[in-house]
Amino acid sequence: MAGSAALMGAAERLEGFARERLDVPGLAVGLIGPGGWRHEFAVGVADVASGRPMDPGALLPVASISKAMTAAALLREHQAGQLGLDDPVHDHLPWLPLPTPFGPVTVAHLLAHTGGIVIGMEGSPSPVAEALALGRTAPGWPPGERFSYSNVGYAVLGLVLERVAGCSYAEAIRRHVLDPCAMTASEPVTTAEAQARAATGHLELDGGAMVPAPWVPTTAGSGATLCTAADLGRFLRALVSGDPPLLEPATRKRMLTPALPLPDGPGSGYGLGVKVDTEAGYRRIGHQGDCPGYSGYAHGCPETGAGVVTLGNGPWRPPGASGSWAVVDHGLALLRAAVLGREPPADPPPAVPGSPAAGPPPGQVAGELPGDLAALVGTYAAWNPWVPEVRVRPDATGSGLVLVLPEGDEEPLTPLAGGGFRLGDDPDSPERAEFTTVIDGRPVQAVVSGWPFDRIGP
Repeated sequence: MAGSAALMGAAERLEGFARERLDVPGLAVGLIGPGGWRHEFAVGVADVASGRPMDPGALLPVASISKAMTAAALLREHQAGQLGLDDPVHDHLPWLPLPTPFGPVTVAHLLAHTGGIVIGMEGSPSPVAEALALGRTAPGWPPGERFSYSNVGYAVLGLVLERVAGCSYAEAIRRHVLDPCAMTASEPVTTAEAQARAATGHLELDGGAMVPAPWVPTTAGSGATLCTAADLGRFLRALVSGDPPLLEPATRKRMLTPALPLPDGPGSGYGLGVKVDTEAGYRRIGHQGDCPGYSGYAHGCPETGAGVVTLGNGPWRPPGASGSWAVVDHGLALLRAAVLGREPPADPPPAVPGSPAAGPPPGQVAGELPGDLAALVGTYAAWNPWVPEVRVRPDATGSGLVLVLPEGDEEPLTPLAGGGFRLGDDPDSPERAEFTTVIDGRPVQAVVSGWPFDRIGP
């Protein structure tokens, strides 16, 4: 294996690549390698308005990367005999209103996103409120049968962690993750006080202008922790290399093993709190995270001990169009080549922007819809920075409806025999929408997977 000189050469080349591909205001990057090697750098700005440069030691939300920390903390409680991974979640939270028509949903099911429950609308910064909203939707299939990503599932797991650890979620994450990994610059949860230390998050308006994002304090196990790139790299090293030994070897192996088998050839799966993929031709583990104004990645290669962390203060973009993901993907390729003594790969070409999604056919209006569907068309909003509004409009055929989410994703609305609608093409989907409180023939509220949105326009 090559030494630190080869790794530093890879780091220097990656920094230039990151400057070229920067598509958020600023990016803090942390790199790890075998033998304790690490390096951090930053590109861009921490605040668009002032032009203050991004610092390698900047504090930023890691959003859903926190799920790996929640999982690690629960696994440490499991090692201590405080809970079983096959415990029904209701054993620890008997008040949880989640229906169980197919049998118990266990801690392991929620850790692996195989509980069959809704993704969650993140309608409240309170994990208890998120958990209570589960009473309005039932799982779509028997637990353990299929993967379906769920933010609210990890909000519930954070509450389980509090119960078994006998302390707040913040104290449990500090005890089980931050302190053992020497993550001294991190914050276990998002607080109002932490905003003063953090880089400014930015939302992108139509036309490309960047404006400051709202700051939302939260203690949810689905995504509350704030880190520097160096600190997140320390946690990634614990997962990739077992340094420090955060988990016993057998427990770490289970965490990094997909709960459902990987497909033949390149593909991806999910272990307990981490994504596992072979899409680059080798086994890679990690997690992506985004929240209003911020986006990040933490991915590593257990074979070589190499890893890349990126924390950005701008909106998430799909991997194929994301400069931040290109830094992670290419950075790992460069570090692996350095560790294995191979020729470094060429820089990949820039991503080609995709074509804009097609809208409804010209002339299509709500009046063309059958029955009472036309009355449902409109815009519905909530005090929710993750999902501030949803729109209901006619589908491409003019005979049905679609629900349009803020990023432009569309979900067909399929009427159900018992009332309401199913979201999405999957006939077993647990996601639901119902329209309530009719005034002058039109509903004034849409309840989407348990969370209300109020009508504000046609």
